[in-house]
Amino acid sequence: MKILITAGATWIKIDSVRILTNRFSGKSGLYLAKELKRKGHSVTLLINPHCTGKIKGVSAVYYRYFEEFKDKVIRLVKTKGFDFIIHMAAVSDYKLKASWPGKIASGRKSLDLKLIPAEKIIVKIRKLAPKSTLIQFKLEASRKQLIDKAYQSLRKSKSDFVVANSLEDMRLGYKAFLIDPKKKITKISSKKALADTLNRLIIK
Repeated sequence: MKILITAGATWIKIDSVRILTNRFSGKSGLYLAKELKRKGHSVTLLINPHCTGKIKGVSAVYYRYFEEFKDKVIRLVKTKGFDFIIHMAAVSDYKLKASWPGKIASGRKSLDLKLIPAEKIIVKIRKLAPKSTLIQFKLEASRKQLIDKAYQSLRKSKSDFVVANSLEDMRLGYKAFLIDPKKKITKISSKKALADTLNRLIIK
């Protein structure tokens, strides 16, 4: 099967040297790409190069900024005809209304940044690839209402599956839940279990 995996964190430009981003490294996506390649699939990995590591046989495409990610994922989805799209990237929810040209001078007493909602890339992916099986990832701060919020996100984005986890569980080790459109839940207790579970969906 032809698979696209997105991973890593997008950057939002503040000025020519500063960015807004998040702390997610893309290592889970790198691991998943390695495992699915090992299981015989054709894998393309769209990842921030901040996550170091290469996998033999995996086609890596790199991005840094939000707009760069958007342009590259759209191009890949339009031209490659993926059977499965696994959208793990920690895409920015907000962006600056306007970035500064050049570098902001240091020594200012205060600096106000106005953030506005960023467009939802997963919605674009679904529209461009209606026949691909789309698996999204959803992170919440706590376990409270995790399943319900993840299911709502699945319905809104029209994904086929959602993998949900919380920051609470991530502090204790890997734990996630795979949810399908009928709200059937499969518990996942490790990254290897995640790779095995997704592989079963792919070869089903």
